[in-house]
Amino acid sequence: MVNNPKGDLYVGSGVKMTGNVVAPGLVEIDGSFDGVIKAQSVNVTSHGVVNGTTEASHIRVEGQVNQTLKAASTLLIESTGKVSGDVSYSDLEIRRGGDLQGSITIIK
Repeated sequence: MVNNPKGDLYVGSGVKMTGNVVAPGLVEIDGSFDGVIKAQSVNVTSHGVVNGTTEASHIRVEGQVNQTLKAASTLLIESTGKVSGDVSYSDLEIRRGGDLQGSITIIK
């Protein structure tokens, strides 16, 4: 068994997960997730898809995030990333080719 003091979670390629996740560290999605994610950091890889609510201090999107996203500190949408729905963030960076659509709110 691996010692994981940060409380990280990895959803691997081909894995389909549904539910609510609260993690004190990083949640990385390389598969498919439907539900609620609350974590310190969220990384959605180029193959990852999240449908539901995603809340974290730092969020990086290479794949797809749909419905509700709240990045308390930073939101980075990579060139392959697609974000749609109700989006709120404190600091935003979108790389050329990245896509952001929906209701957008800046957190002060």
